[in-house]
Amino acid sequence: MRLLTLLPALLLLAALPAAADALQCGEYRSADGGMALVFTTPGSGYRHDDGSEPQPLWVDRSAAQTRLVMLDDGVAQPIRISADGQRIEDDVVVTYTLRQSRACAVEPSAVAGSCRAAGSYCIAQLPTASPGQAQRACSEGVGAACSTQLRQLRDGITAVGRDDMRPALFERPPICREHTPGHDLQACEALTGDALAAAMQRVGERLQQEDEDTLDSPLPAAARDQLQQLCLRHRSGRFCIEVAEQQLIAREPALAVQALQVVCDAGRISACERTAPLHALGADLRLVPTQQVPCGRYQADGGVIDRLDFGDGTRARLHDGAIHLQQNSETLVLRQLDNGDLLGMDAQTAYQRYQPVPDTAQCTPPREGRGSP
Repeated sequence: MRLLTLLPALLLLAALPAAADALQCGEYRSADGGMALVFTTPGSGYRHDDGSEPQPLWVDRSAAQTRLVMLDDGVAQPIRISADGQRIEDDVVVTYTLRQSRACAVEPSAVAGSCRAAGSYCIAQLPTASPGQAQRACSEGVGAACSTQLRQLRDGITAVGRDDMRPALFERPPICREHTPGHDLQACEALTGDALAAAMQRVGERLQQEDEDTLDSPLPAAARDQLQQLCLRHRSGRFCIEVAEQQLIAREPALAVQALQVVCDAGRISACERTAPLHALGADLRLVPTQQVPCGRYQADGGVIDRLDFGDGTRARLHDGAIHLQQNSETLVLRQLDNGDLLGMDAQTAYQRYQPVPDTAQCTPPREGRGSP
């Protein structure tokens, strides 16, 4: 899911009524039971949706409105906490009720200049962060900052092994700092809302530009190796999905599966459904150039598109060693695996393993001198 889908909720930044912060450690559940907020300390925890991996979060109380800082998404969402600490309401009017309380773990101290200490203002700075800032926040477990590092490598803003000379610090404005002259919660609230809205606008513009540019040129191997190690070290779900995408673009399916397996291990069912059939390939999980358009039916286990038919009249052609298949006004891109199966490479079929169905190959051989259909 792209961050662009989160913009409508994030732009609803009209301040909710302030409430006494009686947040309790434990599990809060939505009315339908499908979503949970779990707080392990008064300032950190995770959100969990059925079928997806836990999404780590921090609690930012620096402004008049308490916010959940979603570390993988790179967003800060206003919340309202009831005076008795039994309910939490977010800015899209989902109400969470305390189901089970627990003892709080020790809250880690926030080091001055860290992303944790800056809270929402760290998130607001990520779209324009320096390489040093992105590296620091990523090392603190902010998956969105790891994604910023990926973007910087892709855009040539930074390079592998290059030191960043600018300070890697995140700071709140003076009006948002307690025990500082001029500290003003309401003014801080207005400034925080504006900063987050501006940041999300920059993110939306960048994602739209990426969609228009259809980024499909692979990153250099050294950059991909750096990103792969970040994924394996920090194990951020959204970031690892992005790393897997970069490895697939580079035609490295084994590395893509390794990154996607991190997401599966964290609890995302859809990632497990993708990795299991590919793990079964073993040494055959490598791509080979496709010599001709295949013939017959190919079947995948689930996915958006689970069946491909090649035969007379099929609109398919070879390009750069890949099969380009026109189906339902979509161009599907597939590459051949070492055992003859096909691997989906585009947004609709990515990671899908298509196996030939026996006794379905009924194609008229191409005439001599004619290319593939």
